[in-house]
Order: sequence, then C-alpha cells, then structure tokens
Amino acid sequence: MIKVLYTEMQDPMCRFAGLPIHTEYIDGRKWKLDRNVSYKIHDGYFKGHVTTVRAGFVFDWASVPRVFWMLLPPSGLTGNPYGIAALIHDWICRHKQIQGQPCTRYDADYVFYEVMIYVGVKPWLAQLMFRCVRMAGVLPWYNFQEDSSGDLNVN
Repeated sequence: MIKVLYTEMQDPMCRFAGLPIHTEYIDGRKWKLDRNVSYKIHDGYFKGHVTTVRAGFVFDWASVPRVFWMLLPPSGLTGNPYGIAALIHDWICRHKQIQGQPCTRYDADYVFYEVMIYVGVKPWLAQLMFRCVRMAGVLPWYNFQEDSSGDLNVN
C-alpha cells in the first residue's frame, strides 16, 4: 500500500525538499520511504546543515505505544504533523550524523523538536514528545543498527 502524506503542509521558509512524503507500507509498524526528503536545520549547532532521508529508508514513524494510537497515531494528525519530525529523527539516530558530521543524541532530539515546531505541532505536544524521546530514547540510540538491506534493527 502506497501512502502520500503532508500534501497540504505549509513550508513558508522552504526548509523541506521532497514533499509530499511518499511511503510504502511494509508490515506491522514498518514503512519504506519512496523518495528522498530533506530538511534544512534552522537553529542550534547544526544551523544551516541539511539532512536528507534517502529513498528506501525503513522506519516506524513516531514510536507511540499502541495503546495511545487513537489519540496520537504514529504518522501524525491533521494539525499536528509530528510524523515528519519522527522520520527525520529516526534517520539521524540511525546514522548518528548530520551532513557528514557526528552528532549527539541531544542534537538528534533537538532537530526532532525543531521540526515539530516548524510544521505547526502544538507547542505543548511538541514539548511532551521531545521529553518522551529524551527519557525513552537512550537505549534505542545505542542499539540502532542497520543491516545490509537498510532495515532498522534494535538489539
């Protein structure tokens, strides 16, 4: 199943390239990106750097526990499009670098927060999701590995 997301998303400062997002459903929670999506970072240490999520990347959108999916579906909500921030965050966490430069987990989490605020996620929800990745993201950061097919594996 092919899914096209963020067709109506506002990008007033032209920070994105590759929108709308084209994905293919794989199984369970996994999706595959069908074309590159780039984001130009606006703030922090990596200001001005561009991170590009490459076509073929396998990801799970936001890692929201299934019990909360009715309120916060992994791909985001109309008016709260946090899914695109999760896609970029997963890419950075997987590769631990931004435009070829090593980054910290805080850098990755901060980009996640920045993207959410930029695309219009309500500030209270962006702050909540940022705090959740700060608390729960330490083990995935150290366990992210990529197999030869590009699939996401968390050991």
